[in-house]
Amino acid sequence: MSSIFTERMLQREGEVSMAFVRNLLSTDQSDLFFLQPQDDAVKKRFLVSMAHLSAMGESVRLNAYQTNGTVLWSTDPSLIGKHFPDNDELDEAIRGDLVVHGQNMGAGLFTKTEHNGLSPEVNFYVESYIPILNPTDHTVLGVMELYKAPTQLKVAIRDAVIQLWLACALSALALFVTLYWTVARADRILRDQQAQLAESQTLATAVDLARAVAHNLRNPLASIRVSAEMLSSTDNSAQDQAEHCSDITASVDRADRWITELVRVSQVTQMTSEVVLPSEVIRACLQEMTPEMNRRGIRWTMAPGEAPGIQAHTAMLRQILISILANSTDAMPDGGDITVQWRVDENNLKLQVIDNGTGIQDDIRNALFRPFFSTKSGGLGIGLALVKRMVEQWGGQVALNRGPVGGTSVELTLPLAAAAPTTQV
Repeated sequence: MSSIFTERMLQREGEVSMAFVRNLLSTDQSDLFFLQPQDDAVKKRFLVSMAHLSAMGESVRLNAYQTNGTVLWSTDPSLIGKHFPDNDELDEAIRGDLVVHGQNMGAGLFTKTEHNGLSPEVNFYVESYIPILNPTDHTVLGVMELYKAPTQLKVAIRDAVIQLWLACALSALALFVTLYWTVARADRILRDQQAQLAESQTLATAVDLARAVAHNLRNPLASIRVSAEMLSSTDNSAQDQAEHCSDITASVDRADRWITELVRVSQVTQMTSEVVLPSEVIRACLQEMTPEMNRRGIRWTMAPGEAPGIQAHTAMLRQILISILANSTDAMPDGGDITVQWRVDENNLKLQVIDNGTGIQDDIRNALFRPFFSTKSGGLGIGLALVKRMVEQWGGQVALNRGPVGGTSVELTLPLAAAAPTTQV
């Protein structure tokens, strides 16, 4: 913008100078000097006009060129009769165009031969090539070159550029403040909305938790109450009392199991991952579930060999596998087969637990990972939600798919550990 503004002011200065020079030369017909340089009368009138131009104060040097580029007259007599090749500005003016440009003439910047004799103390010159036209046919008679040291123009350009920079700086500052305020306001709104969303989610989770706990604890509490009332009756036999006590114990165990699951959920974020050998954990879980599987006629098989170490948490991985195996066992009340297998996929271990039970309907498969959603009448709905949350915290994934021959396949994608642990589980 500064360059464009400076060029515009210099062009305006050149246009004013051109109008003045043309009027001065045409008034006394001294422009004929370019055609009749040997005519003494014409030359005299031309010299008078040049004296007027030199007396303007800002003019430093005046050169008059013929259309062949030869210096016809100059305030520096040593330049008269000389021809300066490769002068693009002069060639453009000979074609009839006004050429104006300003230049800082510091030390070492006098690049043209015609600059010889100019004072290096004047650090800013305006050079104008003014075509002189024939008033009858408007052909170019010659070119007047003016070197000026316009002090007032230089000051005006400097002040205008400073004002332009100040205006740009103030505009940039205003734009920055506006954008900063907009971004800050947007950030504040987003933070408020995120806080409100988190609060809403927390409240929704608390409501779901309260609903699930209230719904599920009501049944065992009702059983405990009924059993206690039956025990208070005096006509109960010893066998009836034993049955009531067994019902009370079972109901208390159910309530205690749900509370334990809630406690595990609250402790998930406090557990740090470690290097675990999954084969040992899988064997321990299968052995723990073997009595229940045998009672239901369920057979299990495990892939041979040892699975590579993974990044997980031993106790939580055991709880995850127990939860998955328990779901598979519940899905096969009349017996069946459970297969545990794995494979290495790039930097992950794909661990699969496959059963041939009743399977899961497509419309509820994804909903099973939602907290407090359960298809079991006595389930709290935390098992698979806890599995998903813990596996994702380790940097893995969990997926529910159809089994190869019916039933369900639970696939855990767990990141491989950089090194195996020094001690086994």
